[in-house]
Amino acid sequence: MDSIGEERAQFAARIRVAAIAVGLVFALFVGRLWILQLTRWTTYAEGATANRTNIVWEEAPRGLICDRNGVVLADNRAAWTVNIVPADFPEDDEAVDNIVAQLADILGREHSVSTADLRKQISEICQGKGPEARPLKGVGEDVSLKVVQAIEARKYDMPGVVIEQSNQRHYPCGSLASHLIGYCRPINVNLADYERVKDLCYPQSSPVPRGLLNIEKLIHQPIYTRNSLFGQEGVEASYELLERNGQMVPVLPGRRGYHLYEVNASGRPVREIQSRPPDRGATVYLSLDARLQKVAEQALERAIADSNRTAAAVMMDVQTGEILVLASKPSLDANIWTRAIPPEQWKRIHEDPRRPMRNIAIAGEYPPGSVFKIISAIAAWQTTDLQENTTFTCKGSITVGRQHQRFACWKHSGHGRVSFYKGMAQSCDVYFYETVLKAGLSSDSIARYARLFGLGSPTGIDIPGEEEGFVPDKEWKATVKRDSWLTGDTLNMVIGQGWLTVTPLQMAVVTAAVANGGKVLQPRVVHKIQWPRWLGGQAEVLKPVVVRKLDVAPETLARVRKGMRLAVTQPQGTAQAVGGWGVAVAGKTGSAEHRRDRPTHAWFVCFAPYQQPKYAVAVFVWEGGHGGTTAAPIARRILAAAFESRPGGHVSPHLPSASD
Repeated sequence: MDSIGEERAQFAARIRVAAIAVGLVFALFVGRLWILQLTRWTTYAEGATANRTNIVWEEAPRGLICDRNGVVLADNRAAWTVNIVPADFPEDDEAVDNIVAQLADILGREHSVSTADLRKQISEICQGKGPEARPLKGVGEDVSLKVVQAIEARKYDMPGVVIEQSNQRHYPCGSLASHLIGYCRPINVNLADYERVKDLCYPQSSPVPRGLLNIEKLIHQPIYTRNSLFGQEGVEASYELLERNGQMVPVLPGRRGYHLYEVNASGRPVREIQSRPPDRGATVYLSLDARLQKVAEQALERAIADSNRTAAAVMMDVQTGEILVLASKPSLDANIWTRAIPPEQWKRIHEDPRRPMRNIAIAGEYPPGSVFKIISAIAAWQTTDLQENTTFTCKGSITVGRQHQRFACWKHSGHGRVSFYKGMAQSCDVYFYETVLKAGLSSDSIARYARLFGLGSPTGIDIPGEEEGFVPDKEWKATVKRDSWLTGDTLNMVIGQGWLTVTPLQMAVVTAAVANGGKVLQPRVVHKIQWPRWLGGQAEVLKPVVVRKLDVAPETLARVRKGMRLAVTQPQGTAQAVGGWGVAVAGKTGSAEHRRDRPTHAWFVCFAPYQQPKYAVAVFVWEGGHGGTTAAPIARRILAAAFESRPGGHVSPHLPSASD
């Protein structure tokens, strides 16, 4: 009896162990089902959906670029593309041959088309059987209306061949401000660009309710495909993407639309599940005034007509740093970049010695000549005992050193007895030589104040391609030239010659800082970004950026401003060309030597109005001769247009708007 009871007890224990084991297994199954059905169901549901779906993307138009008054400078135009839809294209060889022959006949009316190459490209496109239309590269892009009509007339004979309307970048004002605006090209032109941005995805436009299946979440939504347009220069490039809260956000690129299809095992579409229309990118409003830009470009073109010269002009708001004019000549019509450039045209552009693709307003580095005397004067007033009644005698030149090296004034007969204001107004070189030789102005002081004004460094303007210019000093010469700094080097530097180089934009920044009381501003060409609804729909106005406040006495700046004003008003002032039309202008001319056997470069900088400065202007003309003769009249035309005056004739440029 005891053994039977013991066996029963052991059996009951085994039953309990088995029950516990079964219970644990059941609990594991329940837990796993809980995870699959309730916790991770969306993940697996999305995965299952992804396995039985295919997505067809629809390209979005880029955002507009407008001037400060809403004149459209970059928009989008409709373009037709011949596409192949693999899911609809026949597999029978005879049918394929027939379609290829018809396409070759139609496309061959405008392009040289090889039937073999055409068939090879179609075969590569049709390796997958998805519903996404893919373009015929080269021969089928941006085709004419005649090609569209011919294909549409035969569409029932050519299944799988479709015409799609796409967006092509368009610049309605042609070459106007083309260096500033930049241009777009397909990103596959430079695969390095694509590799850099291929993993960037659109920001989530709205939160997804928890527990719901989000179709858009399962779709990988990269901003760029290999066919996307990508900004290459100017605003098109610098406002392609911006960093916001640690994330790269598209600005000009729009958000592509899509059609999500359910597909069968062969990859052919069965039904459309969901779609989203494309959304345009942000509208970027420039600080540029297109009317003033046209006036400036016309004036520059006249100055360099029938020559191999180049020229640039910059107009800047002295209180905000906003750029109203940024002109560089010669220039190109930005629309040439929207399609393949013929080899002959590309050769002409590449071999043009004037380098029309280069924005010399921000990238041209030249000796400033006498416009640099603005900085030399400030350095002299701040670091020496110079007084307003201090005078030096100009006999047309001075000699320096044991070898009696001669340093000439531009006026070979001399200016006679010269005070500071006469020296500024008549741009006397000898006066500034004597600030070095007799007042004690050093090259270190000149270099230090030049750098305080931003020379030798990029200004930080919000477009690419800026050069920084160069400010030489003793250390540089000892290291690079392996030579000591000489008095003659300082004499060259004080009048803006020697190794010193600047850009037209930098001189506009310098002039603005003198006019506004010593604020060195970061120039910018974009005033406002109007974000699209899918990125919040808000307007973002960019704020002025003060790089530094100069530690310069107010009376020093006032003296320099007065000297610039006298250059306009005095009978022998070098800047008289900008006077006498109703707005008080203060300016400084420059004629910079770069080769003894060539004409000097013409410079002119100014600000207006004199008492309450609003605008600063810098003009440069390569080998233009005297700044007062060549560059100053260009500045006058720009200022006259800005203040709605018309000296020397009526100026009424026509500009296309969005409705033209």
